[in-house]
Amino acid sequence: MTDSAPPKRLACIPCTKAKRKCSKQTPSCHRCKDKHIVCRYPAPRIAPPYDLVFSQDGAVSVIPTPSDGNPLPTPPSQLGTADALQNPWFLSPSSWTIDHKTGPIPSQIYFSDEALTYFIGQLQVWLKQWTTEGRCPFIHSQLWRIHLPESVQDAFTALSSYHSKTPATEKMVLRIIETRVNNLVGGQNPDNVGDFGVVMLDPACHLARTQALLIYKIIRLFDGDIRARAQAEKNIDTLALWARQLWQSAGLGLTANHHKDLVNRSNPDPVGTQLRTDGSLSCTWQAWIFSESIRRTYLAATLTEAVYMTLKQGWAPCPGGIIVSCGAGLWDAPSAFAWMNHYQSNPVNTIRCVDGEQLFSSARASDVDEFCHATMIVSYGLERFERWCNEKI
Repeated sequence: MTDSAPPKRLACIPCTKAKRKCSKQTPSCHRCKDKHIVCRYPAPRIAPPYDLVFSQDGAVSVIPTPSDGNPLPTPPSQLGTADALQNPWFLSPSSWTIDHKTGPIPSQIYFSDEALTYFIGQLQVWLKQWTTEGRCPFIHSQLWRIHLPESVQDAFTALSSYHSKTPATEKMVLRIIETRVNNLVGGQNPDNVGDFGVVMLDPACHLARTQALLIYKIIRLFDGDIRARAQAEKNIDTLALWARQLWQSAGLGLTANHHKDLVNRSNPDPVGTQLRTDGSLSCTWQAWIFSESIRRTYLAATLTEAVYMTLKQGWAPCPGGIIVSCGAGLWDAPSAFAWMNHYQSNPVNTIRCVDGEQLFSSARASDVDEFCHATMIVSYGLERFERWCNEKI
């Protein structure tokens, strides 16, 4: 495509929101190119609405949007609903790619002391929240509502004991946790590595065991007890392996379900639907819960490992960028309709975790939730985050 602007093209969406002059060029206007953000142009006002997204190689993608420029399901009352709910973005194979390109975040991450302290504190707060509220930013309240895996049950009871321990019972509680970890890891086939290890379990089993091991890992790495930390270090590679296998399992699950019949509407729980939808709003929401739980668990596991490695050696390898839902209110939505309403009204709903500079320049801190806040702080530093909180777009 040429570098000149087509006739009658409107200003791009980021420039319009920022009330800045737009050069109206493709694949990116001057302002978006300078700020390293995705340049989107609004389509002509013809139903159904959509955005034109120009990639750096000149290719054009047409992305349906409700009314706020987000590539997510449209509400039931609008045209194109059936296709949008049948083929949501989070069930697209392309949304499960990991971006390992070197961008604003280098291949080796050097976390600041303030960011490390904040993120570790948030992990501990989230575990406490799970035992008191039945949810936290990486365990959804609806995820295990129908079926609670035994590994998750063990993690919950061990964590509850940990939070109620006294100086007299502290050693006993840590020994109980050590036994739970040994049982969890020992119960897995040690030969289940690579592709074979991925296909031996379905995504729900991968998710349950990874969440359980992550919970134990957070407790033991950052408790302060020397023995607990030493024992946890023995399994740090196991958590990394399980997180990778969880992610790979999701990709295989999408491929396997591509040619299968749609799920029965009478079985709408997340474990039953996993990474499928029958096109209904309720089923699509449940599929999103399962999908987003995988994304957040994977990201929490990889960041926990990176933070601990930084504490030991001063740096950690960048785990790459994945796409997560970050819009305020989405994760805590109590129903499918509330979830959809947030998607319609939110100015931003998704982010690839290595594209934080784009989020800094096009959204406010209040537009995204606390999980996004934590990942932004650990990736870009507490000072940059606080500056963002005080900026006006």
